[in-house]
Amino acid sequence: MTTLHVEPSTETKREYEKILTRTERTVKASAQPSAKADADTHNVVSNRNRLRVGVLPFDAQDSEHARNLAFSLSHEVAGALARFRWFDVIAPALVIDIPLASGLGNPQRQQLDYAVDGAVTRHDGHLEINVRLLDLSKSTQPIWSARFELAGDELHRLNELVVGRIVASIDPVILLIEGQPKRKERSGATGMLLEAIPLIYSMERTKFQQAGHLIERALEIEPDNPMALTSLAYWHLWHVGQCWTPSPAGTLSQVENLCLKAMEIDPENSDAMGIYAHTRSWKREFDSAVHFFDRALRVNPNLAYIWALSAPTYCYIGQPDNALKRLSRYLDLSPRDPYAGFFESFLTIAHTFKRDYERAVVVGRRSVKTNPEFINGYKPLIASLGHLGRAHNAKPYLEKPLSLEPDFTLQKFRQSYPFKFAHDRENYIEGLRLAGVPEF
Repeated sequence: MTTLHVEPSTETKREYEKILTRTERTVKASAQPSAKADADTHNVVSNRNRLRVGVLPFDAQDSEHARNLAFSLSHEVAGALARFRWFDVIAPALVIDIPLASGLGNPQRQQLDYAVDGAVTRHDGHLEINVRLLDLSKSTQPIWSARFELAGDELHRLNELVVGRIVASIDPVILLIEGQPKRKERSGATGMLLEAIPLIYSMERTKFQQAGHLIERALEIEPDNPMALTSLAYWHLWHVGQCWTPSPAGTLSQVENLCLKAMEIDPENSDAMGIYAHTRSWKREFDSAVHFFDRALRVNPNLAYIWALSAPTYCYIGQPDNALKRLSRYLDLSPRDPYAGFFESFLTIAHTFKRDYERAVVVGRRSVKTNPEFINGYKPLIASLGHLGRAHNAKPYLEKPLSLEPDFTLQKFRQSYPFKFAHDRENYIEGLRLAGVPEF
């Protein structure tokens, strides 16, 4: 990004204080996730442009204990899924308990787009939990499955080890499938937003601009759609990051205002909180950034990409080990995230801040190969190669960001990159200098 010295408007500051108050209520409500989320699953919006994900009562045959656990687990999964605000969740109590293969003709089933089912069995004191996500659009087709083992003395970690991993994996899988061009039957604002997401992550300028047009059209249809507001904020955030905006300062303020509006409409919008936090970090408002990342992940601790998005902030404030822990949690929650390669660049940043340059180079090479159009994926790799005395190896990697950002210089980087501590800034810049980045 190119500039950080952006002061929020008076109106934005007032909105900020308002959100602080309202999100405080949100966090208190999140202390009892099952009750709150179960209530959310009953409040199903009648707009069928929104997806509906049904959670079936999980199966168990071994014992009454296993059956009780299966019943509880299916409700916990439904409750955790309800924290993802862009689809509706139908709780097990509302889904008729008949086999899917014979139940597709049932009106209740026909109103579902996806279904989650599972089975719990006991083996030698261990619990085995098998879960599937089924696509019901045309036929009952499994599109994701996972198997978990839980020791008898680990039941208190059920949410951490099982529920979180289930829901954090389901979210990106549905996003990926619904974003495919062949899923054109999804109409309205939701359809446009789902189509835009893979275009954003491509970081290819033509596709990226197409994503922006889709999101703006979605907002024209539904101006108060929180998903559309946060999607546009996310799009503008990376538009600045790719140096495609003529006014970075104004665009960052626009990101903030979009997030504030989304949080005003839906105070439990963890996506908006996390994106807002990242923007605050780029404006060197580090305390505010940490505050909102914390709130986002307390409201929805299973929102995997926000764990990843928070990692650079912890690098900027001189805590790369904390950043690596957050990235580890992201990977633990969603090991098969189709966009994991995009967030791998954050690993490069963390290893560079930690001065583990060899590891940064290994990860960085893989990251830029996966996402060759993402400008900021190159910079920590180049700096690490510089520190290792491999300027000759850095040269081809330097050519790409200079072609995408012709005015990339040490002076510009020094002014724009949000370091909290001078020693981190000078160390990073020294690596870039040794790699051959021009001073002016």
